[in-house]
Amino acid sequence: MKLLICAHLGIGDIGVTSMPSPILQQWQKDKIRALDQALEIAASHEVRKVILVGGLFAEGFIPQSLLEATCSSLASTDIDIVWLAYPREVPDIEARVELPAHLHLIRDAYTIAQGPIQLSIDDESVFLEQGTGRDIQLVELKPMEPLGFGSDAASSMYLVEYEEEGPAHIEALSKPIHPFITRDLDASRAHTTKDMLSLVQNSIEGLDPASCLRLVFRGPISLYTYLHTGKLEEVLSNRFFYAEVANECTIDLEEGELDCDVSLLAEFVRMVASDDSLSTVEKTKIMRCGWNALNGKELAE
Repeated sequence: MKLLICAHLGIGDIGVTSMPSPILQQWQKDKIRALDQALEIAASHEVRKVILVGGLFAEGFIPQSLLEATCSSLASTDIDIVWLAYPREVPDIEARVELPAHLHLIRDAYTIAQGPIQLSIDDESVFLEQGTGRDIQLVELKPMEPLGFGSDAASSMYLVEYEEEGPAHIEALSKPIHPFITRDLDASRAHTTKDMLSLVQNSIEGLDPASCLRLVFRGPISLYTYLHTGKLEEVLSNRFFYAEVANECTIDLEEGELDCDVSLLAEFVRMVASDDSLSTVEKTKIMRCGWNALNGKELAE
């Protein structure tokens, strides 16, 4: 007997709200494409049953278009599908769409047994277990698609194979359509725009173009270090499904370095540095914006 188990797809999840609307809408459609991918994998492995568990849909209201598209995907296969849903998960779905005949919706249970394995859900997690007593083996099922930057999406679905007696063989399959990746960059190693761009290019080399990427610049940098944001956009443009950049650098400024400097630039830096109501990152952003503006450069923050 072969089963395919998928967990936490979360169709309807709002995702990363900073995404532009067209990208966010496409990401929602791609979550349904992830479901299509799972059903295709099930067919290719001659799976007898697919079990959807722990949040096929996200919590809260789900647009009618997403419900209909999901049901269309579920209806595209003749494989038996069991959906172990959370009680709060689209409670009115049967009044809004016609569910496929081969889909078995279970709401009143937090566990389901299939051969030698058992699946259980709680408010946030899904566990697959087999065995008893001291021999019990427990696997936590991660989301099929990651829910944010840095999320663990190493195992998106599981193929389970077993005979009538004996333990099951469990294998993690596939990968997310849009991995959410965070890259921390040590900006203290860069002193020019060229250095910065080289740092970025090295950090993104080999990454999946379908990724959602977040670059975070960290470390102390000089006020004189300038990053041309237009050049950075050129490096990232059309390379990934979605990309964003965060600047969490601090200013590498020795105490008293500007005490004898009577220029407007130095006075501006001293004024910002003495404002205790600002965080270190906020001071850095204000200093660099002011420094660039007073030097006639593009505001890079």
